[in-house]
Amino acid sequence: MLSSLRSKNSKRRIGRLTAVAAAVGIAMTTVIVAPASADDVVPIPVSYKVTGSTTVAKTGSAMTLGPGALNGNLLINNDTGAVGLSADLTLPPATANISLVSGIFKIKATVTITPTAPITGSIANGDLNTHATATMAISDIWVGPLVPIIPLPTVPGACKTVTPIDLNLTAKNVDIFAPSFRVTGTYTIPSFNNCFIADIALGALVSGSGNTIALDLASNNS
Repeated sequence: MLSSLRSKNSKRRIGRLTAVAAAVGIAMTTVIVAPASADDVVPIPVSYKVTGSTTVAKTGSAMTLGPGALNGNLLINNDTGAVGLSADLTLPPATANISLVSGIFKIKATVTITPTAPITGSIANGDLNTHATATMAISDIWVGPLVPIIPLPTVPGACKTVTPIDLNLTAKNVDIFAPSFRVTGTYTIPSFNNCFIADIALGALVSGSGNTIALDLASNNS
């Protein structure tokens, strides 16, 4: 089985597929393929640095994401040639800064995005399509005119979205030889609960559709 992968042509194909898999970005997951035995699947370790940003549609406020890490295995089905990726994504907490009323009123908070399940994705005709689910938790909320100096009470780890965020990220016409790749998408932020008096405020200021996200994935395997 492995003799075919060691041939010159197979090595070139695997190298290209590894680069394509890098473009999956947040799709740190398994591409769904036909069932196969463990002996039919060849794992190839992959590792990426993840950076990016997301913008909340209601306020226009951008938040920097990362640097995080994506580590796992590229999976090559030796029988069908199908490609999958199984890996874990970690992102550090990020700081959100929101300005309201022409910048007079400020809000500052810590935002933690945590994947809730393996992410699925597919690679077809050079295009990448992925789906992820994650919770968004908010803590250390401060508000105030000009400077956010008034704390809003929250219980650590409790103030989060009622349901997971559904996130679809795509990359069109990926250059598989590039050292890094970008995936983008739009998503809806659900309402929040267990945030005490901040529940209503977060729903009014943050929850809703049309939010954008862009993630850059740079290979650590080069």
